Amino acid sequence: MADKFPCSPKEARKTIVYGAFKGMGDLLCAAPVIASELAKGHVIKLLLFPGSALCEFVELLDFGANRHNLSSFQLPVSGGLTTRLSFLRQMASFRADLVWISPHASREASSWKIPLMLWFVKTLYWPRAVLAGARDERLSTLFDLRVPLDRSLPLALREWVAYSRLGDEFKQFPGFAPFIDSITVHKKHPPAYDLLIAPGANAINRLWPLPHYVSLVQMIPSEYRIAVVGLPSDIERMRQVLPKNRQIDLLTGTLEKAISLIAQSRVVLTMDSGNVHFANVLNIPGIALFGKADPTSIIPQSGTMRPFYEKKFPCQPCNSAHCSQPQVYCMDSIPPETVAKALIRLLQNASSVIG
Repeated sequence: MADKFPCSPKEARKTIVYGAFKGMGDLLCAAPVIASELAKGHVIKLLLFPGSALCEFVELLDFGANRHNLSSFQLPVSGGLTTRLSFLRQMASFRADLVWISPHASREASSWKIPLMLWFVKTLYWPRAVLAGARDERLSTLFDLRVPLDRSLPLALREWVAYSRLGDEFKQFPGFAPFIDSITVHKKHPPAYDLLIAPGANAINRLWPLPHYVSLVQMIPSEYRIAVVGLPSDIERMRQVLPKNRQIDLLTGTLEKAISLIAQSRVVLTMDSGNVHFANVLNIPGIALFGKADPTSIIPQSGTMRPFYEKKFPCQPCNSAHCSQPQVYCMDSIPPETVAKALIRLLQNASSVIG
């Protein structure tokens, strides 16, 4: 087994198969590595789980002048034989030099199917490629190159350090890849909202109970402009519970619109979701509520988003998509009073001009 990736970044252009991503936050945290490799002239073949949102999200990131060397492919995780054969034909259409399995998932949640599938494709079409990933990844025995990994690091730094170990390039983390101009331009204008609430998350055990939002809104002084952004289902649930005597804009729409709304806000409240990463990239201050995961392994401590996390229960952190308890105690126990006080302090200190 090789100790290092044999092809130096200064040598001929490489084709790198990079995956696999299911969440936008995970992809955003891998974007610095992707942007760095594109800047060197390499080609990136990005592997995504099926869904229009992820494909749309890729188009919202500014990957620099060599953006044309980045292309995306959807994994055949659903569908029949036709879908799988189509994916194999796509993989057969190019020659890969490196296949990198991103270490963004926890060890418990990491997939054995992805390494097995990519090993099979490599064996079939790219026999000279190097299959690489973290040493503690499931089925890492299939890898040509296994790198040590500290999964306690925040996601973006974890990705950067792990990938750097392929060639011992321990350069300083360059920061997040920015969003495209049509999003960042909003930071040059006065904010549209004082507080933007993003209640959505991709797992039930990352959600804050709806009654807590009612209590929270009632404690936010009336002079602050509040908006809620989310999927139509999120907005409908919030519409049913939020007080009618308070002017609150309920907003939904495209993914670009949702991220642009973060850029147009003074302070945000998010769950442990992609929105906390979006706000950090846009340098918007706010509070992110964590229950099942320790935020030190998710977001940087130096970011603008401040995590609220209390380890009250022996099952924390659980690193599971499904809560094993009768109710989601870790999220349900986060008091609205404490969150409201933290948000008010941020609102008092946040500038009235974003840019």
